[in-house]
Amino acid sequence: MNRRGFTLIEVLMSLAIFALAAVSLGAAYSNVLMSRLALKQDEQRLDDQARCRAALLETPGFDDVEAGGDINLPGGRKATWQGKIEATAVSDLFAVQLTAEIEPPDGGEPEEFTETRMLLRPTWSIPADRQKIRDEARQRLEQERGYKEADGNSAFISAPTRGKKLVPSNPGAKGAAARPPASTAPGGKGGAPGKGAPAPSRPPAPAPAPRPAQ
Repeated sequence: MNRRGFTLIEVLMSLAIFALAAVSLGAAYSNVLMSRLALKQDEQRLDDQARCRAALLETPGFDDVEAGGDINLPGGRKATWQGKIEATAVSDLFAVQLTAEIEPPDGGEPEEFTETRMLLRPTWSIPADRQKIRDEARQRLEQERGYKEADGNSAFISAPTRGKKLVPSNPGAKGAAARPPASTAPGGKGGAPGKGAPAPSRPPAPAPAPRPAQ
């Protein structure tokens, strides 16, 4: 029995298909590895930024925040952070710009990280500046309202409510309510009981006193 083998063209075609499949699978595997590496680096970067942010929030002093400091990171790395504080138009509220230089895990150039956060710090406020901000806010409210809370006399007049007027469902109810009813009993005139109305009940007469015996 004669067996027919593969021809050279069939072998070359199968090798070409196998090579294309191998290249596709290799590219997909490489993309998965790169994605996992990038995700790990992003997690590490977010963790480093969170550590710098926590160091800023845990620093209570005004001068200490602007002086900044160093943080020891995992892997023998370090991060240097510094805060820039600016006052806002709200009392005891400050805009703090955090700037940090974080060493990457691969040992390259430090990466710079910057963000701005709003912090409520009453201890950072100067009493004179706090009073000035409150006075300006009070004057602004008085101009918007048109009166002062201490006076109690309001010059502000509210606008009338726009809407439908309330109309009673029964037009004759107004006149009927103004006149008292002539009689409460049915069928009567001038307060007298009607013909078919029952007579009002009277209290029973007292019993006569017993006569003394002779």
